[in-house]
Amino acid sequence: MDQAVYKAANRARVALTHGEKTFVVMRDDKLIHHSNERGFKPILDMMDSDPAKLEGSIVGDRIVGRSAAYLFIFSKVKAVFALSISDEAVDLLEKHNILATWQETVPYIVERDLTSRYKLDIYIEDVDDPAKATEMIREYLEKNPRE
Repeated sequence: MDQAVYKAANRARVALTHGEKTFVVMRDDKLIHHSNERGFKPILDMMDSDPAKLEGSIVGDRIVGRSAAYLFIFSKVKAVFALSISDEAVDLLEKHNILATWQETVPYIVERDLTSRYKLDIYIEDVDDPAKATEMIREYLEKNPRE
């Protein structure tokens, strides 16, 4: 990982752990966007309002599973930092040449109530196309707005 990306990923880590942010976007070692909202709202809002800011950026997110990884791939980010990332998200990001760093890896993301594997990740489990996965994620979230 080149030094600039490493520094930006470290700043994203600090913003997530000490700045109480849930989602950050870094460019040229500067924080250019942040959110305190949970779930997919921060990334989807940015994809809709200012997708150019995402392309080539370094993003930091608290939890990254298969679904979030596909949104980052579709948005053409350069690198991802996660406090917690699933093994399948790591594999997906690597497959699409997106650098990933993390604080911890987990086999998979679980539902907020900790009862089962995250349903949205299961819903897109057999999808290989980032555009199709993004479309399916949006459909799912439209039908399940509390996610």
